[in-house]
Amino acid sequence: MNQDHDASFQPHSDYNNASNAQVIKENMAGALELTTLATLQDLLHLSPDALLVVNQDGTIVGVNEQMLRLFGYLREEVIRQPLECLLPPRFRATHIAHRSVYAAAPRLRPMGVGLNLFGKRKDGSEFPVDISLRPVLVEDKVHVIGAIRDMTMQRLLERERLQQAERLRVQADLINLSHDAIFVRDPISRIVSWNQGAQELYGWTMQEALGRVSHTLLQTRFSQSLATIEEQLEREGCWEGELSHICRDGRIVVVESRQVLIRDPQGTVTAILEINRDITERKRVEQAQSQVHATTLAQRAFLQHLLDQLPSSISVVYGNDARLVLANRASTLIWGASWPLEQPMQAFLETQNIAIVDQQGQPFPPERRATTRALLYGETVIQHQEVIRQPSGKLLPILVNAVPLTSDSWQNIDTPVQQDGQAWEQEPLALVLHQDVSALKEAEYLKDEFIGIAAHELRTPLAVLKASVSSMIVQTARGHGPQLADWQQEMLQDIEQATDRLTDLTEDLLDVTRLQAGQMVLQRAPTNVVSLTKRVLNRFCQSSPRHQLELRTAQTIIEAFIDPRRIEQVLTNLLSNAIKYSPQGGPVIVQIEAQTTSPMVEIRVQDPGMGIPHHQQAQIFGRFIRAENAKAAGISGTGLGLYLCRTLVEQHGGHLWFESEEGKGTTFFLTLPVTMPSH
Repeated sequence: MNQDHDASFQPHSDYNNASNAQVIKENMAGALELTTLATLQDLLHLSPDALLVVNQDGTIVGVNEQMLRLFGYLREEVIRQPLECLLPPRFRATHIAHRSVYAAAPRLRPMGVGLNLFGKRKDGSEFPVDISLRPVLVEDKVHVIGAIRDMTMQRLLERERLQQAERLRVQADLINLSHDAIFVRDPISRIVSWNQGAQELYGWTMQEALGRVSHTLLQTRFSQSLATIEEQLEREGCWEGELSHICRDGRIVVVESRQVLIRDPQGTVTAILEINRDITERKRVEQAQSQVHATTLAQRAFLQHLLDQLPSSISVVYGNDARLVLANRASTLIWGASWPLEQPMQAFLETQNIAIVDQQGQPFPPERRATTRALLYGETVIQHQEVIRQPSGKLLPILVNAVPLTSDSWQNIDTPVQQDGQAWEQEPLALVLHQDVSALKEAEYLKDEFIGIAAHELRTPLAVLKASVSSMIVQTARGHGPQLADWQQEMLQDIEQATDRLTDLTEDLLDVTRLQAGQMVLQRAPTNVVSLTKRVLNRFCQSSPRHQLELRTAQTIIEAFIDPRRIEQVLTNLLSNAIKYSPQGGPVIVQIEAQTTSPMVEIRVQDPGMGIPHHQQAQIFGRFIRAENAKAAGISGTGLGLYLCRTLVEQHGGHLWFESEEGKGTTFFLTLPVTMPSH
C-alpha cells in the first residue's frame, strides 16, 4: 500500500543494533509484546479486516485470509516478500524513504487520518485503501501490524456525495439566476423558499416573504377554483395554468404558473414547488393582435364580398408554381371549375382537364402565360390574350392582366401559408385578372372583318395609284411627255411616299386581321439568323446616314427554325423604330448569340433614343398604342408595329420584351427557337 504523502510504517534496519533496542522500547511504551511470531499469526485471523505483519526489514512475515482475498494472492506468494510488492510501481521508491522515517519513531496510527493511499492487487488493478499501523515487539524485535481496509465503495459514495452537493449548489445558483419567480411552499401554502426572480417580479424580499401564505401575500386570482387546482395537484402531482397576482407596488401581473407536488418516500406531501413566468406583456400583445386579426378578418370578408360582386375573375397567386391564395366567385365561372386554395395552377388545370391555348388553338407553354411571367420574371402583363378550354370543352377568350406584388403585400393577406412556418415572405406574389371577352371578341371580329375588307379593297386602288405615280416620275425623267415644274415633281414624290405609307398600313391591318382570325400560317424553314439580320441591317445602312448601325456576334452561322419573311418583318420593325425614335442619330447596336441554357437564339436591338415612359411600358405592346413622348415629338406611326412583332414572335414559340429608360434609350430582346417547338 502506498500513499501520496504519508510515511511508511516499516521499521528501519538500524533496529538490529542492540544498543538502540531499549530506546525503541521506551518510545513504544504500551506497545504489544509477544513471545513468538506464531502467536501473532494466530491473532491475525480473529480480525474482520485484512491484516499483515512486516518485520524490521520491510518483509512480510504474516498475513490473514482477509488480506489474501483482498489482494488476490496465495499465502506462499507474499510471505517473505517486500512490502512494496503490494504497492503501485510508481510509489515504491518513495515508500522506502517513508519507511525509514517511520522506523526512526514507530507509533500507533489509526485509520481515517485523511491520507490518500493505494494498493495493487495481483491482477495489476489498483484500489484506494485506508491503513492503521500498530508497532509490536515479537521476540524482542520491532514488527508492525498493518490493518488494511478497501475504500473503493466509500470513495465512490464520497465522490457521489460531493457531486450531489455540487449539483445542489449549482441548482441553487441557477434558481437564483432565473428570471422566473420560483418559490416553495409547505402543505398549508406558507412560503419556505423565495428566489431572486420572485423578489424582482413581486417586489418582496426573501425575508419579507418567508412564512407568509402565498395566496394571501400575492392576492392570487385563479383562472379556475382553488379546490379544482388542489384536486388536480393531488391527483396528477402537477398543475399548469394562468394566474393573476398583485405586486408590492400594486401592479397586476399575469403569470404562466407551473406547480409540482413534492412527496417524501412514504407518499406524504412535504412541499409544493411553484414556478411563475411573467406573461403580462405577451398577453397584452396577444390581445392587441387578436383585435387586429378580428379587424383584418372583417375587412377581408368585406373585401371578399366586394370582389365576388365583380364580373371579372380576380385571384392572387404565389410561388413559382402559382399556388392560389385568394379568388372571387367569377373565377369559378372563368375556369368552369373551382380552384382549391394552395393548389398549384398546373395541377389544377390537369386535374380539371382545363387547357390554356392561343387564338390558333395551340397550347400555351407555361412560361408564356401571363401569370407565370408575372411570378417568374416580375413582368407586368397587360391585356394578354389567352383562350381557356373549360372542362366542358367550351372555348372562352379572355384578356389577362397580371401584376407582380411586393413582399409587403403579404402583410395584408391572411392565409394558411402564414401558419405553416414556411418562408412565405420570400415567395413571389401576383394579382391576376381574367376578363371574359366573348362579347368583345364578337364585336372585334366584325370590326376586324370590316378592317380586313377595307384594307383588302384599298390594296388595288393603292397599287394602281402607286404604279401611275411611279410611271409618271420615271417617264418624265426619260423625257417622255411635257417637262414637269419643280413643284409638280415634289408633289408626285409626296404622293408616292404617302402611297407607300398607306400600302404599309394596309399590309399591317391585313396581318392584324389574319392574326386575330387565326389565319396567319408560318412558312418555317431552317434559317441562318445571322445572314438574315445582316441583310436587314445593310438595307437600313443605306437609308440612315446619321445612325451608326453595328452588328455584334461571335458566330457566322446560327440556324433557327423560323418563317424568314415574318422574322425579317419583325427585325425591320424593330430597327425602324430604333432609328425613328433616335432622331438625334447615334449608334444602333444589334447583338446575336445562342443561349447556353436553352435551345434559343437571342437578338438584341439597342438604341440611344428617347426611350419609353415608365407608366406606358406595360401597355406598349397593345394595338394602336404609341408612346406619349413620340407623339409629342411629332414622330408618326400606327401603333401596330410592336403588337405585330410580339404576336409573330410568340407564334414562333419565342419571346419579345424590352428594357427602357426615358431619355436614355431602349433595348429590345428577341428569342427564337433553334428547333421546331413542340405543342
